Amino acid sequence: MTLRRVRKAWRRGRQRAHKSLQTRMVVLSMLVFSLTAALLCLFSMGTIKGTIQAQVMDESRRDFSSQISLAQKQLSSANLADSSQYQQLIGNLASELQNNGSGNMIGVYLMSGDDSNIDEKTFVPVSTEPEYTNLISTEMQHDLQSDSDDSIYYQAVNIAKSEKGTPGAILGSTISSNGIGTVKIFALYSYQTQQQALLQIQFNMLVSDVLLSIAIVVIIFSVMRSVVKPVQDVAASAETMASGNLDIRVQVNRQDEIGVLQRSFNEMADSLVQKIDELEKAGDMQREFVSDVSHELRTPVTTMRMAADMLSMHKDGYDATTRRTVELLDGQIRRFQEMLADLLEISRFDAGYAALDLTEGDVREPISQAVEQIASIAETKQVPLNVHLPNMEVLACVDARRICRIVRNLLANAIDFAEGRPVEVRLAVNRAMVVISVRDYGVGMTASQCERIFDRFWRGDPSRARTTGGTGLGMAIVLADVRLHGGDISVRSQMGKGTWFLVTLPRNPENGPVNVAQAPIRFSAENNGFCTVGGFGIADNGFSDYLTGEPNVGKGRKQ
Repeated sequence: MTLRRVRKAWRRGRQRAHKSLQTRMVVLSMLVFSLTAALLCLFSMGTIKGTIQAQVMDESRRDFSSQISLAQKQLSSANLADSSQYQQLIGNLASELQNNGSGNMIGVYLMSGDDSNIDEKTFVPVSTEPEYTNLISTEMQHDLQSDSDDSIYYQAVNIAKSEKGTPGAILGSTISSNGIGTVKIFALYSYQTQQQALLQIQFNMLVSDVLLSIAIVVIIFSVMRSVVKPVQDVAASAETMASGNLDIRVQVNRQDEIGVLQRSFNEMADSLVQKIDELEKAGDMQREFVSDVSHELRTPVTTMRMAADMLSMHKDGYDATTRRTVELLDGQIRRFQEMLADLLEISRFDAGYAALDLTEGDVREPISQAVEQIASIAETKQVPLNVHLPNMEVLACVDARRICRIVRNLLANAIDFAEGRPVEVRLAVNRAMVVISVRDYGVGMTASQCERIFDRFWRGDPSRARTTGGTGLGMAIVLADVRLHGGDISVRSQMGKGTWFLVTLPRNPENGPVNVAQAPIRFSAENNGFCTVGGFGIADNGFSDYLTGEPNVGKGRKQ
């Protein structure tokens, strides 16, 4: 349980550090400083420990050397006759050495220097602190016995008064006497005071390190906050501006680089607002121009249409060349009228004058009308039209004229890019909405082209010889008509496999916009291809269909 909490805390910390520059800088600075301080402390402690050890060793050697000189003088001047006097002299010497020694001397130990020549003058070993006699190693005694130049031997020991013990040292040497031969002298020194001083230094350095780390963290946090906080304010203002509030500005309260950023943001916002105003004015002027030109062209185009109709009525009396010219004139004027109608429709959408003429009727009728209107073009381009509609009435409250135009424009676009392959029209229905499907198996489009297909005046392939297109407004009008109904249109396409449109419309627009997730058929969100969820026909509960054509497609089936 504790490990799980630690992992959760670690993940939250990583997420916060990933999202916050201030947190990353504080944590990174703290880690770098802590590591540097730890290395510096280790180096300093090693140096201090070595210095203290060398100092205490020298002090012990000097003190022991002076004690050896004192003992040598007393033994050299002594002239005693029996062993009891020798023993008393050694005992007094040990006590005197103990009293004259430094404060960290624990005990003095005197032993006979030649154990092989034991006679009546050999004394019993004397120690002022018998408890630590076992600290004098056999090796050190052997070295002293074999030594002939009166050297001082040093051996580090651990004085075990506690579990951890106290560091210390045994120093030994030999002196000679006229009466008793050589005497081995040992002294035990404790370094407890130096160890405590070293521990105190370590503790002080640790506390200083922690306090300095805290101070560094506070300083870095304050400095980073003074830098990050204004940047966060600018970022928040930028997000607010991106959401549509162009009046947002930041307070300029700095004179450094942050102040430059604040002033630059405000200047950018002012420039952006100015550019948007200019673009809106230009757009309004463009829309007014298109609307005015479209209305002004209606009268001459109508006159041209009447003249072309009159010429067409008498074209049988003309020669072949003149008759062909009249036919071309009639076709181009008709095309001009359609383009003008598109421009007028777009101008009405822009002006906000577009309104639905809702009537309850059979949705199949405007679809069939659109198919009839486009059938001649499909026949000319040798594109088969496969229409699959339910065999029962599909009632919905729609603007039949706009539904017919939606299907006609989608079919015109599909035929233009079908390249002789079939174009299919289907209808899916449930209680709340209808879905009109138009699919071709032609050249298809890329993902970037699909994103722009509803843009005004955009063509997927401007180099193609188009017979059904004109202004490039057809798909934009489709999108506007669909949204006017409160519906939705989606498209999927793949290069070489065709394009598929699904137009989802509510059966009653007064009930609000459609929820595509409840449509009888929709594109699968888990697949960018032609995989769909649902089926065609009339669905009452679930997807039980009544079809004249193909059976229910079913969930997740690829079309």
